[in-house]
Amino acid sequence: MAHELNDADEQILNLLASGRNLPQNLATKTGYSRQYVQNRLQMLKAADLVDNLGGGLYEITDDGRHRIDASSSQLDVDELRDALADARDAYESVNGDGVEDALDRMEDILDAE
Repeated sequence: MAHELNDADEQILNLLASGRNLPQNLATKTGYSRQYVQNRLQMLKAADLVDNLGGGLYEITDDGRHRIDASSSQLDVDELRDALADARDAYESVNGDGVEDALDRMEDILDAE
């Protein structure tokens, strides 16, 4: 079952990546209500991203680890393009050849996407 992770899900999975935990502890650490965290855990369990070990104790699954690893490593191309534009503007005012080479490499990476 595909599940779109929201901010709460990512926080919960990241905390569970550090070790097993209870909903009330996760709620305290994330700032969400215990009931909201419990609801998110049920959805994460249905998506096979966490396991309920009994007694309310949850742990992250291998699929859950892969999801948070994938979500944290995605390249934000728009953000990189904005940074590239800012760097080009700064370069024009500084006029450094090394900066130009680095900017050209970044542009090549974006063009390859």
